[in-house]
Amino acid sequence: MKTGFNSIKRIFILSIVSIFLLAATMSITAVAESDNMVIIPYGDSEYRYMVVDQGEGTGFELTDFDDSNFLTGDAGFGSIYSGCLLTSSDYVSTEWALNSDILVRKEFYLPAGASNLKVFVAIDNDVQVFVNGVDISGGLQVHEGCPSWNSFEFQADDDLLNAGTNLIAVRGRDRGVASFLDIKVTADTPHQEIPEFPTIALPIAAIIGLAFFFQRKKDE
Repeated sequence: MKTGFNSIKRIFILSIVSIFLLAATMSITAVAESDNMVIIPYGDSEYRYMVVDQGEGTGFELTDFDDSNFLTGDAGFGSIYSGCLLTSSDYVSTEWALNSDILVRKEFYLPAGASNLKVFVAIDNDVQVFVNGVDISGGLQVHEGCPSWNSFEFQADDDLLNAGTNLIAVRGRDRGVASFLDIKVTADTPHQEIPEFPTIALPIAAIIGLAFFFQRKKDE
């Protein structure tokens, strides 16, 4: 009788451990993805960029453009100017000369099924935004005054997005006094639904527990 008792005891323990492992796995899965993610934050690093005369650099937005001659720099791009908050040394990481254009490129990754990609821009003065070679800003958008977070918001069509590597390219234009450019990119990613905890798991554990209890009573 002792053998039967030990067998039921082992089954009961394994069942309880399995239930807890299943619950832990589902908890990990639940936090693996969120509905909306910041893909590129303001102040991000490792951009490819080039400062050019206004209007120069046609084709820099294309995915097959050779940017090997571009420099590597961190956002924000700009000049130090005491009259605006974002043109202070706290936010300007890479110099951008006045009265010129800056061409900025950065690759980023999206999982399959990503959608609703948005590009937020802080700019002084004007900006044009491309995703995977396509203009999503409707041409060069004019901005006056000091730069501020989210001065512009542009959205890319979902059919422009790739599962895997994507490219954002931005042309900034300065018209004097102060220059500044920084961007943030967000997107919705597929939400991992949390599977319901199997409703049969707890009753099974209870049945095994009762069997264990009665077998123990019998052995006594």
